[in-house]
Amino acid sequence: MFPKSCEVHIRLGPAAIVAQRCAPIGVVLIALCSCATIPQGAKLVDSPDQLASIQQERASLLEHVKIGMGLAEFRALVPEAYVGGQSKDTTAYELAQIQKYVTKQDMDRQNFWVGVGSPGARTTKQVLWFYFYKDQLVKWGRPQDWPDHPDLVIEHREP
Repeated sequence: MFPKSCEVHIRLGPAAIVAQRCAPIGVVLIALCSCATIPQGAKLVDSPDQLASIQQERASLLEHVKIGMGLAEFRALVPEAYVGGQSKDTTAYELAQIQKYVTKQDMDRQNFWVGVGSPGARTTKQVLWFYFYKDQLVKWGRPQDWPDHPDLVIEHREP
């Protein structure tokens, strides 16, 4: 067995693990290279701005969405959309996209402090809204696509 008089320092970033089993060669410093891995299902980006928007990710689907299309046609085209709200004859459907990602800074931090493993994945959620009035699509897009204070509001009320 190895004598207890010497120590091996294994350096994992700034954290040091000291093992008391070594040949009498003094102190050995071993530095590990970058071993952190990207979490499963996550994308590696410089910043969250580099993630594709829901419009880019679903472009082939969205090119078939047309104002005036019926609710049944929409549901057949986008079965994963869910009801987000309803008021009398108006129904709002939502189509959500959740993306997992890590930044290069997260990976560098993981390598520096731990040296191995995966940093925690971050998530971002984007939503498209589809508004139906009497089962006809009248408007769709992201919440920020419409002004907070429009110049004119037209409301149709039935007697």
